[in-house]
Amino acid sequence: MIGTKGKLGIAALVVGVGAAVVLFLRRPAPPPPPPPPLAQESGHGAGIDHAMAAALAMVRAPDGATPCETAYNAFKASYDVSQAQDVKAVVLRLAPRDEFLAKCATLPPDGQVCLAPRYAARHRPECEAARPTPEALSPMVELLSRRASNAQSEGEEPAVLTPKP
Repeated sequence: MIGTKGKLGIAALVVGVGAAVVLFLRRPAPPPPPPPPLAQESGHGAGIDHAMAAALAMVRAPDGATPCETAYNAFKASYDVSQAQDVKAVVLRLAPRDEFLAKCATLPPDGQVCLAPRYAARHRPECEAARPTPEALSPMVELLSRRASNAQSEGEEPAVLTPKP
């Protein structure tokens, strides 16, 4: 038979093991391993970013107080980048701000919002139908078209973007 001291010893051992198990199960999980180091910037990627700087400036331009001001900000940012960095221009000609905003304000509301490149890219189907006519667009801005962009790379003169009538 086990004496009182033996029973107390076994009870202390059981309590100690139980406490150790509880503490082991309740400890926080180890932190995840650090992410692998980032690869160095690709020269090819940097070249693409440089070549597309004018287009990137359009979509990164800040929003304005109105859809027309948002469109103007995008076109102006693109034009400024193409002039400053000597990259392929997307905006070939841009009317002065006040003139642009006045002409834009005469467009239907859906045509105004679809002038902003970021909005137009996200709402392509609606903007296909709402795109201003060439006559309405030409006093405000002259853009490089895809056809003109391809022709330029082959040494031809650029053409104006021709929106759907």
